[in-house]
Amino acid sequence: MGIPYDAIGEAGLRFFGKVSASIAHEIKNVLAIINENAGLLEDLTFAAQRGSAIDPERLSKVCGQFTKQIQRADGIMKNMSHFAHSVDVFDTRADLYEVTCLVANLAARLAAMRKLTIEVVPAKTLVLFTGNPFLLQNLIWLCLEFAFGATSAGSNLLLIPVNDDAGIALRIGGIDSLDAGFAGKMPTGYEDLLAALGAKLSANCNTKELILHLP
Repeated sequence: MGIPYDAIGEAGLRFFGKVSASIAHEIKNVLAIINENAGLLEDLTFAAQRGSAIDPERLSKVCGQFTKQIQRADGIMKNMSHFAHSVDVFDTRADLYEVTCLVANLAARLAAMRKLTIEVVPAKTLVLFTGNPFLLQNLIWLCLEFAFGATSAGSNLLLIPVNDDAGIALRIGGIDSLDAGFAGKMPTGYEDLLAALGAKLSANCNTKELILHLP
């Protein structure tokens, strides 16, 4: 069976577009906060020019916000850079934990909008995935999209890379509305990505986990 490149390309473009839009929104929020604090700094400067004493605590708070948002922007840009460069390599060996952390960071804003949190649990031993990292990121993203819609607000999704007797896998737990009909509710394109990666997706309805089995 050949790899369905057209379908994968379509799914990849949707994925890249969603992530890019989310990153742009995050950067816009950072700039809005910086702009707000710049306005406060101007107010303090204007007041000082008119002879009013500057409140050191208020000034320190404004400066602290600048530092905080610069660090936040730096983190966003690092994630964006790692994500963008994932399309450079078509076949490589990658740390599944690091790949999962990147996707979790990229999806954090969307999770927060649904009042969910994502936690990636470090693997007990190094779990190496061999294949296309961009396709894997896309597939994990689709699994998270499904999980967001099947999980109650206030819940925490646990992403756990494992390497045991059953092989390499990513377990996504905490999906409280997971049932046997999960496959029919998965986002479009996931089956093509599974085929391209040689992966399988199953569910454990007792533990409320999606299990992404990787080659």
